Amino acid sequence: MEDIEPKIRPLVDALNKTGLVRTFSSCEGHFLPEEQTLVDRNHAEVRFVPTDGVSIEDVESLLAYVLTRFKAGHGLIPVKVTAYKLYTPIDEETVEETFVFQLTPFNRFDSPDRKRADVDRAIGQVVALL
Repeated sequence: MEDIEPKIRPLVDALNKTGLVRTFSSCEGHFLPEEQTLVDRNHAEVRFVPTDGVSIEDVESLLAYVLTRFKAGHGLIPVKVTAYKLYTPIDEETVEETFVFQLTPFNRFDSPDRKRADVDRAIGQVVALL
């Protein structure tokens, strides 16, 4: 896990410390024009699966707890915090299920520095909830 970007590391660590999930991919978000690629990088995210022996319902309860308290506790905020399950076909018979926790600046026209600061602040708020 040495390759974890520093600004997303607190969220990765907090999710792993719950004991409910195991993270395997993350991105702190890249907001400068020269950091853009064909893939949208204007958000931060962590991807994870349930830890062995943990039910999908337990993971969904954790996400519901964080998402509802984030919105309720922070009112109108400049970052949209979402979570979803991503289904990825592996072959003709296998579909991989991955959870994604995503933090996206609300205003895509804000400056890169503003988006970075807003996402960093939201990461800290989510970590506090976990």
